[in-house]
Amino acid sequence: MKFEIQKAELKHASELLQLYIKVAGISDGIIRNKEEINQGYVNNFLKHSIENGLILIAVINGHLVGEIHAYTPTIYAFQHILTDLTIIVDPDHQGKGIGRSLFESFLNIVKTNLDHIKRIELYTREHNKRNVSFYKSLGFINEGRQKDKIYISASEFETPLHMAWFNPNYNTKE
Repeated sequence: MKFEIQKAELKHASELLQLYIKVAGISDGIIRNKEEINQGYVNNFLKHSIENGLILIAVINGHLVGEIHAYTPTIYAFQHILTDLTIIVDPDHQGKGIGRSLFESFLNIVKTNLDHIKRIELYTREHNKRNVSFYKSLGFINEGRQKDKIYISASEFETPLHMAWFNPNYNTKE
């Protein structure tokens, strides 16, 4: 099935909410759980990504099936970073190349249009070897593990890896 990648707009907020709820319900979907996914959460990252970052969606026959976003913090010292990168693909459409296409489009836009961005950051669960390999295949490097950072329960924690990608076209001129 053919899909289209485009920039997200505020009008996509309700579809994004439904997609995030669906992905949060699967094992290793995203770090947030279903109870944390609400319209306020979606509106917040959508607004920040449109205004000070990048957000792309994948669409099949008018239906949103994937999304990737990251944004620059409002701290001067971090103006060269896109952080909190999140990518999701509808579980019914995983394994079809949508995630890779979203990511490649995202990185290409950064390389060609956002030369003020030097690095992109994300977290992934250490035990999820498939995701770790995927990010490495896109040029991300593992900058270290953060033991027991993810709370599951009082007796269970997960360790994420902090990964970063560096823009080869970063413009060092001020």
